[in-house]
Amino acid sequence: MVGFRLRTGTDRTVRHFYVVRDAKDEHDARRLAARLAHSLPEREAREYAPLDETGTEVLLLHRDALGNWRPTAHHPRPGSNGSILHSRGQVSSGSSSKVK
Repeated sequence: MVGFRLRTGTDRTVRHFYVVRDAKDEHDARRLAARLAHSLPEREAREYAPLDETGTEVLLLHRDALGNWRPTAHHPRPGSNGSILHSRGQVSSGSSSKVK
């Protein structure tokens, strides 16, 4: 899940999150989310508010024992390849967006 900052018409700063599937690493997740964010339907939904891609937030989604999805911050281990895949489950369940 990748969050981009944007400024609303009332000059509030909010995060707009995109859930992406099958990202190989953090860079790939950002690229996939940016492609979705720049699509015409998404730009229209945001009323063409520009995204600030310099302050992105990448979160992993993990399913707990009860089946609930929980976001957690992505902190690659030193020496790892930066993969966002987690050994206990999927990265995401689909592609969608929401404002937080």
